[in-house]
Amino acid sequence: MILLNIDFFVIFSVAFLSSFGHCYSMCGGFNLVFMKLNSTHKNLFLLTFLYQLSRIFAYVVLGICCGIFGNILAINAKIQSFSFFLFGIFMIILGCALIFRGNLLAFIENHIFLDSLLQKLIKKSMNFRGIKSAFILGFINGFVPCGLVYFYLIDSMKRENILESICIMLIFGFSTLPAMLFFTKISQFLSEVFKKIFNYIAYIIIIAYGLKLAYTGFISFVNY
Repeated sequence: MILLNIDFFVIFSVAFLSSFGHCYSMCGGFNLVFMKLNSTHKNLFLLTFLYQLSRIFAYVVLGICCGIFGNILAINAKIQSFSFFLFGIFMIILGCALIFRGNLLAFIENHIFLDSLLQKLIKKSMNFRGIKSAFILGFINGFVPCGLVYFYLIDSMKRENILESICIMLIFGFSTLPAMLFFTKISQFLSEVFKKIFNYIAYIIIIAYGLKLAYTGFISFVNY
């Protein structure tokens, strides 16, 4: 079985719930810029759909890289167990940072080099329109530093099968698709209170999942 039921529940629920709050704040600006650049396109909805698919494809590329790294860790069971423990601790810290925000989250999500590179790429991509704009800007969007994406990348790394890593990122991407595809419509009707509630539920699940992973990794490491 590629993904256990509990894993699927966590992966889907965290992405779907947080997509109405966290993803809006992180990627909403990208969506608006893209839609403004292509506002005169005869089929903006189709173009936005292609943009989101390109974003998801970027996640798949990251998932493949993480899956390869996970396979390297799997060569040694003790190293793999210890890495699971560290992954779990990181998830706990990440979940707390997402809840309380502030300097810790800023530190986790702040990558000066990556931000600088993305800004340069986005600036160059502003000249593109239509399908070319959708594929390039959508793909760049997938590499924006984001605590939520880190959670899924870490989960991808703990998989011994690259196909599972790809599935993790696909589920994440497609779970956020409804909210991001209908961004302008949903954001008008969904209150800030509900956005915060959805976010907090997702973040608590991340912490609980991190606790489980850290415990499993620690027990496995001690027993080897």
